Amino acid sequence: MNHQPISPVPLQARPLPVPPVELYTDPRGILWKLVEDGQDGRLFVPEVVNPASCPRTFWAREAELVAAFGGPLTLVERAA
Repeated sequence: MNHQPISPVPLQARPLPVPPVELYTDPRGILWKLVEDGQDGRLFVPEVVNPASCPRTFWAREAELVAAFGGPLTLVERAA
C-alpha cells in the first residue's frame, strides 16, 4: 500500500463573542463602563475610555466611585 501523507486543513478562526457593554451612571450623571466583574469587585472606566489602552491602575473600583460621588451606580437600560 502506498499512503500519501495527510496534510492538515487550516480551520478558519472564529472570533470570540463580545459581551455587550454594560454602562452605569453615577449620581452626577457621568457614564461608566463595566470592564471587570471579578472576585475583588467590579471595576469601571469612564464610558469614553478604551479599557484596552487605559492602564489598569486607572480603573476604578465600584466602592471608590460610590464613596466619591455619594451614591450607587445605576445600570443604564438601553432600548433593544
